[in-house]
Amino acid sequence: MPSFRYKARSESGKSVSGTLDAPSREMVMSHLEEMGYTPISVNQETTGAAKSGGGLFTRFEKVKGKDLVMITRQMHSLIRAGIPILSSLTILQKQTESPSLKKALASISEQISGGASFSDALRRFPRIFSDLYINTVLAGETGGSLPEVLDRLASLLEAEQETRKAVKSAVRYPIIALVVMVVAFFILNVMVVPQFANIYGRIGIDLPLPTRLMMASSKFINTYYYLVLGGLAAGIVGFIRFKRSKYGHYQVDKLKLKLPIFGPLFNKLAMYRFTKMLATLERSGVPILKIIEIVSLTVGNDVIGEELLGIREEVRDGKGISTSLLKRPIFPPMVGSMLSVGEETGQLNEMAESIAYYYDQEIKYTVATLTDLIEPILTVVIAVGVLGFALAIFLPMWDMISVLKK
Repeated sequence: MPSFRYKARSESGKSVSGTLDAPSREMVMSHLEEMGYTPISVNQETTGAAKSGGGLFTRFEKVKGKDLVMITRQMHSLIRAGIPILSSLTILQKQTESPSLKKALASISEQISGGASFSDALRRFPRIFSDLYINTVLAGETGGSLPEVLDRLASLLEAEQETRKAVKSAVRYPIIALVVMVVAFFILNVMVVPQFANIYGRIGIDLPLPTRLMMASSKFINTYYYLVLGGLAAGIVGFIRFKRSKYGHYQVDKLKLKLPIFGPLFNKLAMYRFTKMLATLERSGVPILKIIEIVSLTVGNDVIGEELLGIREEVRDGKGISTSLLKRPIFPPMVGSMLSVGEETGQLNEMAESIAYYYDQEIKYTVATLTDLIEPILTVVIAVGVLGFALAIFLPMWDMISVLKK
């Protein structure tokens, strides 16, 4: 997603600047206006420093999720105990083990001492604090409920961490197995097959099709290894660049939702994030239009994010969020139906929390099922691959033995 550097003035006339990630320049300007700022200039970043908030702050990028959860929990406890925010930040700066986070907290303290609000100071570090985090803090500052908001944020971040761990655990084994198979294929073609090719070439027997195919692939790899390696490197780099583009990222996210095994899991993950963030932000007092905008940027899937932006415009025109959801097949009917009940009863956040809990349980069940399903599938794939290699190498030997017996 592109990053934009902005300059604006607050209602008191104070000049502010920073960077924001957004789909378009117009959305950045709209976001600034909703915050009470008057935009002066908004320009898209074109360098690698864009997403790190400027070259000065690139060293603050790497912060582990568990460290962010920890300082959020500690900040909640300190502020709830009546300790001023500057003193709380000083305490956290001394306690945190993350060098990047330690430096970021020091800079945030300096900005707050200079008159900036807590949320404005956090905006200088978009790689550490997401839009969801910053705007939830802003809502807590505005409503005077910062400790409660930080508690909800910590719970949300912890749930996200657990979900990521579960998904990584499910896909780790198949990825490792596939990598081992590819490596084994290249080792056999480079080191083993040429030896058998020399033996079969001297004997001069007719080779079966599997053997001819493997010998051809081995000859190509050994003769044009530079093309194979170059093509592989070019393919990886090309895919990474494609995925980083707006169009490419959208297409990859679209493909994720259509995958036969993992597609339903990715959809459940997106629904969990959508409803969990909706509940957290709505309970914190963030306006519904702002909630949908934030969730569209942080839901984790560009296809669903684009649908949410369309829903935002319909809600702006006076339609209910549930009505707009029910018209879009990408959202399960249950989500729209339950949120409709929440809108009618005035308990939207509670209903969204219930949906999030449901999808949290569904994700855990799906991950466990995927693990049980993937293992036998990979076993069959590996067995077929090994059988293919064995037949290609040993079929000529069996033919040789048959000829010698005659």
